[in-house]
Amino acid sequence: MLIALYALPGLLTLTSASIVDADIWSHVRTGQWIIENRWVPYTDWFSTYGMGKPWFAYSWLFEILMYGLFSRLGLIGLLVYVYVLVLSITAVLHSLVRKLVTEVFAVALTGLAVFAMLPLYTPRPWLCTILLFIIELKILISVRHSRNYRALYFLPPLFALWANLHIQFVYGFVLLGIAACEDPIGRLMRRRIPDRDVDRGLQPLVMALVIVACLIATLANPYHFGIYAVVLDYARQPGLYNLFREYAAMDFRTAPNWFVLFLTLGATFALGGRPFVSPFWILLVLAGALLSFRSGRDVWFVVIIGVVVISSSRSSALAGMRFVLSKLDILVVTGLVCILLFLTVRVAHISEGNLQSAVASTYPTEAARVVEERGYAGPLYNHYDWGSYLIWRLPRLAVSIDGRTNVHDVARVTHSLAVWNGKHDWASDPELSAAHLVIAQKDLPLTQLLRSDPHFELVYEDQVAVVFITKTKE
Repeated sequence: MLIALYALPGLLTLTSASIVDADIWSHVRTGQWIIENRWVPYTDWFSTYGMGKPWFAYSWLFEILMYGLFSRLGLIGLLVYVYVLVLSITAVLHSLVRKLVTEVFAVALTGLAVFAMLPLYTPRPWLCTILLFIIELKILISVRHSRNYRALYFLPPLFALWANLHIQFVYGFVLLGIAACEDPIGRLMRRRIPDRDVDRGLQPLVMALVIVACLIATLANPYHFGIYAVVLDYARQPGLYNLFREYAAMDFRTAPNWFVLFLTLGATFALGGRPFVSPFWILLVLAGALLSFRSGRDVWFVVIIGVVVISSSRSSALAGMRFVLSKLDILVVTGLVCILLFLTVRVAHISEGNLQSAVASTYPTEAARVVEERGYAGPLYNHYDWGSYLIWRLPRLAVSIDGRTNVHDVARVTHSLAVWNGKHDWASDPELSAAHLVIAQKDLPLTQLLRSDPHFELVYEDQVAVVFITKTKE
């Protein structure tokens, strides 16, 4: 079973779908910009609308990593990132769960969790968030059981790293806040946690000091307090959850969504079966359900909490039944997993050429090459979905819009999508009217309208993209 569990990340991630991601290209380009300029940007350099306006590359460390992998390994480098992170998530979650239940049950629960998070296996910084969140949870659970508070010293460095990788480090504070509130809430409920119960709260004063230390640690980033301005900016844009698919709630059209529901219900049932339920677990399940059922990109929260709650509810009954792996066992499992990984790569036909073909079937690769060779000048007008790719592929041209919602707000993205859908006022859009170059998706309504527009001339077309330039006046 261990072999199947650790072979699962390869089976789930080693596909071209893992790298066909709309936002990764701007991350790679930003990483390149940071390396070339030896500092992080404080203003936008990549879009006409945002040019010169304040903008923070809050995932700057992740972006340097992505550019480093891409510049050395190409598209395979992006695939390596996804595989390594998912494998690490699997290993850390398994190591946490196996301390609570038997090996068979730990493998089964971990496998369910890994499969439930399948939609998130793309080259995004949220994989770093998932991994660091599990490590944080593991530290807190260890301290709750052992009462050895020294392990909490690892949390400030963890948050310092986290704040430079992904803005969702704030979810780590949700976990810390719940741990800090557990004892006061328990007292308010007039429920005393027995001394013999290992599942008891941490000292509020200690947790308050830890939270302060972690807050200070997050300021060890190039933007210092500015990183929290980005958090507030996202918090003021609730329309994101209705506009973008990755922010939308689960639609339960795929199996992983049902696995999320299964783990959530399982955790709820496990809590209901306990003679005493700590506020810590109740609040974690509630927070996880609130965040994960609101947005598909946050399903990992309730999945991880659900697995740990289910495991901890069985830990006392299964005590003394732990399975210890010998060095030979580890060596055999590692060898067989490597063999399966090799076979997966061969069967999936993973190669740089095949990955480039997958990208070319989704993004305007050939159209960008034509624009580059012919030297077409901007301003450029493009669709939201292609903005990130064009930032990377055509660095000399500023895009009209891209996926950075902390630059292009909800109202602006909504208007752009309406123009591309050929709404009645499309011809009066000032950005389209000012554009000298349009790279359009072949099947969109605006593309068909521009074919007959007297101001634009079609200069290139393939199965994916169409290129228009403004007609010269005679």
